[in-house]
Amino acid sequence: MKFRLITENDIRNCAQLFSHVFSTEPWNEPWTEEDAFKRLNHFFESKGFVGVLLESEDLMGFALGNVEPFHFGDMFYLREMCIDTKMQGSGHGHKLLESLEENLKNMNVNSIYLTTDIEIPASKFYKKNGFNFKDTMGFYAKPINS
Repeated sequence: MKFRLITENDIRNCAQLFSHVFSTEPWNEPWTEEDAFKRLNHFFESKGFVGVLLESEDLMGFALGNVEPFHFGDMFYLREMCIDTKMQGSGHGHKLLESLEENLKNMNVNSIYLTTDIEIPASKFYKKNGFNFKDTMGFYAKPINS
């Protein structure tokens, strides 16, 4: 098992894993591999991209996002993270986050932030891994093309 930074050649495999993981419980989202590729490739091509993957013989998981400047220093917006459904609950997600954090510390990034549904297991996972829920912050969405 090893961790390494994501390269352009990894995006297709990450998209395949992403579409599989997020099409199952508890998300049940209708991701196709092509839609997942478009999303992940968009992040890859964006300024400040950082991504780490976990692999053995096959891809086991990844975490990716973008470094953003802020008035008190750089922050990392964790856009997507997933672990193969067969590996969830075995500590691999924790180790993946640790690897990501180590890479970000070496880049002098001050903090990581993310958004997730508070009613799914991922919310508990992030809390268990040191993330604090900010009840003073809100996530707003407005449909503009119905």
